[in-house]
Amino acid sequence: MASLKVFIFIKCVYIRKGVLKTFMIYGYARVSSKEQTLERQLKILKENGVPKENIYKEFASGKSFTDRVEYKRLLENCSVGDTIIFTSLDRFSRNILETTKALEILEKRGIKAKFLKEGISTEMQGVAKLIISIFSWVAEQERELIKERQRQGYNALAKDNKGRMISSKTGKPVGRKEISLDSRQQKLLEDYKSGKINITKVELAKLLGISRSVLYKKILNEVS
Repeated sequence: MASLKVFIFIKCVYIRKGVLKTFMIYGYARVSSKEQTLERQLKILKENGVPKENIYKEFASGKSFTDRVEYKRLLENCSVGDTIIFTSLDRFSRNILETTKALEILEKRGIKAKFLKEGISTEMQGVAKLIISIFSWVAEQERELIKERQRQGYNALAKDNKGRMISSKTGKPVGRKEISLDSRQQKLLEDYKSGKINITKVELAKLLGISRSVLYKKILNEVS
């Protein structure tokens, strides 16, 4: 009996004017980077009746849908009446404007979205959009608060005599190491600046064994 219910949930049969149509259930799991894990989301989606083969896995930022390769592929496979299940709204989007645009696209295409953590679905008439907008706004504010705390923590770090911020954990300067040139590199740079050698900056970077961006920003104090 349980398997029959799952089957009915996964493939809802809709008959109108003698036409048999099958509605599919898909799942979407997302984390911001490959250092994070999708396991918890995958477990929740499977527990809510989404077949393993219908789950799309994404490693991308929640700010925009521009770089969401798997999400775009998911939309291409969805048809009118299908449902996409997300474990929570922030797995869908963390930006209220992006959320609104994405939901409008789903609505135009007749695709439903369900958010498990918040317990809301786009099938809910009227109030669904308002609730989703509120949750999106809260998620966006939380993200901005986290970024602000990170900035405050960074600015509160002690500084050495060169003005570099020092990590409280390692006691070492935060960020990339300073570029240190040996005597040969220093002589080559001096000859370039004085005009003794006539080469391009690209050629100079190759001779120094550094990238062009490092040459421009760290040594020549220019913007590439």
